[in-house]
Amino acid sequence: MPAKTLPPRADAQRSESSEARSADLPEGNSGYERFRKAIHDGTLIAGMTVTQNELCKILGLSLTPLRETLVLLEEHGLVETKPRSGIQIVYPEVEFIRENFQFRKIIELPAVRAFADSVTAEWIGTMRKRHEDLAGIVSGGSLEEGVAGIEILDRDFHYDIVRALGNRSITLAHRNQFENIFMARRVHQRPTVRKHILETLDEHMEVIAALEKGDSDLADEALERHFRGATHRVFGS
Repeated sequence: MPAKTLPPRADAQRSESSEARSADLPEGNSGYERFRKAIHDGTLIAGMTVTQNELCKILGLSLTPLRETLVLLEEHGLVETKPRSGIQIVYPEVEFIRENFQFRKIIELPAVRAFADSVTAEWIGTMRKRHEDLAGIVSGGSLEEGVAGIEILDRDFHYDIVRALGNRSITLAHRNQFENIFMARRVHQRPTVRKHILETLDEHMEVIAALEKGDSDLADEALERHFRGATHRVFGS
């Protein structure tokens, strides 16, 4: 089945900016988002231990909101409370990464099948152009711009697929797993090479091509290959 023409409400399927998505906080908890930001900017480092007072200062929270945030962070496997020691930021070991990728696959493989039935021609065209433009930038030598671009594009690509399920709870659960893997990439950071970015773009394009054909089996297979490649790139050189 070919990609459909743009329906009246197709703007709901267009890629949203990262800023717009920041409103989708788990359980509406802003402390969770502040924690994620502190991990991303290096204020909090995986494996470190902090006291409640220190974490209050870092996140700009009073004690009661912090405790509410810690419950959520512990549920999501991001911190562990150590008696007489403090709060330890979880270090993403191999098992942590494997479990998060597995969770994402459980969500995304059915989602891409659903998306194959609802994807629009406009989404296909826009997403393909964004991938081609970024591939041109990376191939042209701008690695720094490519690294920033692939982080945004990868989020948009996967988030759009999952939203095809039309389930906010699943969307938020997926976002958590996605960000956990993003954190793991930062922790196990290796020099980014053009090859890795271009591989990611090529794998995405295979999924886009399958979606354009309306072939859910082909899209599923392409996304499965992408997960294998992405898992390797977290630790690969």
